[in-house]
Amino acid sequence: MASSSGESDNSVSQFVSTLIPTLVIALIFYLAFIGIRKKQQRVYEPRNVVETVSPDLKPGESPAGIFGWVSFLLHKPETYIIQQAGVDGYFFIRFLFQFAVVCFMGCCILWPVLFPVNATGGNGQEGLNILSYANVKDKNRFFAQIFLSWAFFGSVLFLIYRELVYYTTFRHALQTTPLYDSLLSSRTLLLTEVPENLLKEDELRGYFPTATNVWYARDYTELTKKVKERNKLTNKYEGTLNKTLTKAVKIRNKALKKNKEPPLPADDLDKYLKDGKKRPTHKLKFLIGKKVDTLTYCPERLGELNTEIKKDQAQHNANTQIPSVFIEFPTQLELQKAYQAIPYNKELGNSKRFSGLTPDDVIWENLHLTTTKRRIKKVIASTVLTLMIIFWCIPVAVVGAISNITFLIKKAPWLEFINNMPDKLKGIITGLLPVVALAILMSLVPPFIKKMGKVSGCITIQQVESYCQAWFYAFEVVHVFLVVALCSSSISAVPDIVENPSSLMPLLAQQLPKSSNFYISYLCLQGLTISAGLLLQIVALILAQILGKILDGTPRAKWNRWNTLGQPFWSVIYPAYELLCVIAFAYSIIAPLVLGFAFVTFVLIYCAYMYLLVHVLQPNKTDARGRNYPSALFQLFVGLYLAEICLTALFVFGKNWAAVALEGIMIAVTALCHIYYKWKFLPLWDVVPVSAIRYAAGDATYQYPMHDQGRKEIKIEGENYWQGGNQLGLTGDHDQQVLPNVHEKDAYLGTGSDSIINDGTSQSKVTTDSKQPFNRNNTVNGNVVDEKAVGVAGTGNKPITSEPQGSKLTRFFKPKLQTFDFVRDNMPEPYFNYIEYNPDFIRNAYEDPVVNDEEPHIWIARDDMGLSEIEKNKALENGVDVSDENAMYNEKGALIYTGAPPSYEEALKI
Repeated sequence: MASSSGESDNSVSQFVSTLIPTLVIALIFYLAFIGIRKKQQRVYEPRNVVETVSPDLKPGESPAGIFGWVSFLLHKPETYIIQQAGVDGYFFIRFLFQFAVVCFMGCCILWPVLFPVNATGGNGQEGLNILSYANVKDKNRFFAQIFLSWAFFGSVLFLIYRELVYYTTFRHALQTTPLYDSLLSSRTLLLTEVPENLLKEDELRGYFPTATNVWYARDYTELTKKVKERNKLTNKYEGTLNKTLTKAVKIRNKALKKNKEPPLPADDLDKYLKDGKKRPTHKLKFLIGKKVDTLTYCPERLGELNTEIKKDQAQHNANTQIPSVFIEFPTQLELQKAYQAIPYNKELGNSKRFSGLTPDDVIWENLHLTTTKRRIKKVIASTVLTLMIIFWCIPVAVVGAISNITFLIKKAPWLEFINNMPDKLKGIITGLLPVVALAILMSLVPPFIKKMGKVSGCITIQQVESYCQAWFYAFEVVHVFLVVALCSSSISAVPDIVENPSSLMPLLAQQLPKSSNFYISYLCLQGLTISAGLLLQIVALILAQILGKILDGTPRAKWNRWNTLGQPFWSVIYPAYELLCVIAFAYSIIAPLVLGFAFVTFVLIYCAYMYLLVHVLQPNKTDARGRNYPSALFQLFVGLYLAEICLTALFVFGKNWAAVALEGIMIAVTALCHIYYKWKFLPLWDVVPVSAIRYAAGDATYQYPMHDQGRKEIKIEGENYWQGGNQLGLTGDHDQQVLPNVHEKDAYLGTGSDSIINDGTSQSKVTTDSKQPFNRNNTVNGNVVDEKAVGVAGTGNKPITSEPQGSKLTRFFKPKLQTFDFVRDNMPEPYFNYIEYNPDFIRNAYEDPVVNDEEPHIWIARDDMGLSEIEKNKALENGVDVSDENAMYNEKGALIYTGAPPSYEEALKI
């Protein structure tokens, strides 16, 4: 069973053939990034140059130089990262850092022992395989792998535990900061699948007497169809009208440039369109629909829709109620008491409950689903995705086979031409090609999963993101790990197994560790090319410099291109790096060299994302309060199970039953930890202990329950609510209840641009300069606050910092020493501002958006011939608003904007 030189040479050749091109590409990408970073600030430092970004989210320019930007970020405190990257971004960066530490720690623990044990194993392996389990012949040496696996996997279990403790404390501390405590989303409860007899004002008030507002969800199917049609027609009309005007301007300018007479009269649009023969048209239905004149039909139909929608909106309360309701409470304290009590009520116990939801976070079309309908839809979606996983194995298996195709050449002579290729080209085909192909295959999956998430009945965008994270992680593990690893290792052994079937188990034991060579190539791609590609952002660069100028044919598109920043989508990002953890865990014992490459990969990705999340991307609109992080920690148990099962399988193949029994103990310990962690932590993340809220408000009679982080208290509060607890804790002054040290005369606005005077009796208002349309909002951690809806007031100074308990090393091994006060003190200064809402905004805050959908404002560019003015008047006759303000054609005939779109208002994300 000794490996031939050809096999060992192939492992080294494959590695080198992958490393060299990825290293060269990464170097080119990085040098390009350094060279143009300061010249293309809209691409590489947009948060500093885009006016619509709040001052709170402007990190300042990063230092120039080759590595200055890295040093600048690495020396920033956690507080800075939390504010600039947002809570979700901060926890993703923490994820990368923690598992870089895990991989480094694994190298320190495993390499000094396993490298000598494997290298002297005497099983005839060469090249990279000499350092793997495949080179161990003596069964007694397996005990080194056993006890080191206990140490390494045990350390991972401890790290997961300490991070779950930290996240739970952090989340509770975050929710009790004045900013989050005063958010409308933090004191609004959504109940779905509510019994029909409870969907009455008197009934609900009886259960929740402290509630201040109740919004009943209703069936708006017909209104939604009309609003969708109006939005579609609006986009069609605006795009076509701008395109036509641009064409007319170009025709006129071209004629004047050639000293020819332009079309006359100059203000007749048809003269620029072959006397009306080339007027734009479209079909009302795809292929078979009636053809209509776009510029005539759109304003007429839009006028009709405006009238119909306005009438339906005025009568929306007559629509049929559906079994969902939003309930606003005066404070987060009252919301939490009600939220924690719902499971203990006989009639409401089966209802689904949600808090922390913004109106934009709700998937309104799924609110009408009953329990039975939701279960059916969930089964259908799960079945479709399961079948997709199964059939997706075929192309992925082909990719895995390519990485070891040289082993099949003996049995498939038609592949012999591959052996005649130069070694470097053959190495690229077997090393780099399958890695790139696999990355492309997996990029096609997330959009479909998100679609299935909505089909499955998810109520919120957060649920869809969580659904996508779980399923995409399953796809990654099954295809990128299981299928590729098994195909790579089994295909390597096919020729020998065909000749000698009895050698199946020993050969698999020998070949499985060799599949690590593919993942070393995969890690090279991720660590070098992908990290450098994240920095270079070649797609964004091309869009900004070339395609954007071609594709953006309206002033709105151009304005959006400049003013809209990209967002990270954690449901797609997390699984990719969770997979790296799975690879590192699975091969940590059987091919420990992988850990070194995983460490370098995590470090490089960490640096790249630090830059992206601070300088380039804006915090995601859907604020999940870092919830993706603990989900990722729990999903990593899959990696631990796979690592332990693979190791056990190898011992079975080697017929070392003592080793099998000992590794079985580690599997049992992992399972028990998994069960315990779920029991302990899962109930704590959607709730905030009442004592934590009172303590944060300055009530010295309460303390944060650090011993169990509120688990027992939450149950007691829930049970007591129905024995009169729903009548207690309500005061008339929200500020006095939840906000410590509020200065009643002078309050400082933490955004650094506007100031507020709060006399303690009237609602605070944000003072802004109306001549500055790009600075009409304030943003804290991605929560964009429109002054028409809310005011942002300061609470004075941040609380005095508490002294940390113990050294950093002590706090690492005793995570509960990172106390509630210690974590809360790390919150950014703007989090100690609070929000006061305009009553007009609150009145309709949680109505279905179609109820308040405004008539569209068409934005076109002004031309010198007066064509835009004529089209404006035509549209106005049909009751459609068209504006040519802040947009024009320059002397070259290029469309430009000079200000914000008509009736521009920042979307409220709270």
